[in-house]
Amino acid sequence: MTTVTLSPTRALRRPRRLDWRALFGLFLLLVATGGSITFWSASSDTRALLVATRDLPAGAELREGDLAVARVRVDDAIYQASVPAAELASFLGQQLGEPLHAQQLLARAQLSDRPRIGPGQLALTIAISPETAVGGRVRSGDAVQVLLTINKGKPEARTTIVLPRATVYDVGYDQRVTVVSTEMADRSATQGPVKWLTLVGTQEQALQLAQAKGQGDLDVALLPAEQGSDGREGGSQPRP
Repeated sequence: MTTVTLSPTRALRRPRRLDWRALFGLFLLLVATGGSITFWSASSDTRALLVATRDLPAGAELREGDLAVARVRVDDAIYQASVPAAELASFLGQQLGEPLHAQQLLARAQLSDRPRIGPGQLALTIAISPETAVGGRVRSGDAVQVLLTINKGKPEARTTIVLPRATVYDVGYDQRVTVVSTEMADRSATQGPVKWLTLVGTQEQALQLAQAKGQGDLDVALLPAEQGSDGREGGSQPRP
């Protein structure tokens, strides 16, 4: 038989108990930390993009009050197609190629790639072909020269300059329809060769071009970009 002798210290020691107030405080600390981490993760996933503040029609020029910054959570594909808030200054003054609705993200594809038609200017379309327009290698914003040839192929043929310099507003192509399946009669349109050009010029230039269309054959020559006062290259019209 074993006898245990209790010392005064052992006799007075209280049994250990859990401090519920400390546990509750620790629980609140964990909850607050987890909430902060969740909020930080959600905030870091959002991206600042430009949205429209009101409905805008096609052709409208973007002003500062037309756009606002919104932080949204989007995937990489949508982010690449949209305009980041950091690029706001570079997009002000550009024209819309299609309508933009209020609270809609501004997409790069909605912006027009055509040069602006300034006060006193007109846009006029002429028929062309790859053979008469540098193989069809013409795009919106290019500077071109329009030539008129009368009596082409004859000894008395002569060529004059109708427009020394004009800006291409738009390019049209022949749309060809291809039958994919004869059973289902599925059709798909493919872009054919260049068919017409719309040029921007003054009213006097538009009259000269309209008269020249019925006098002979028109050819379009591609011109180099103009040199600005600072020596840099620049088109004849501001390009978006």
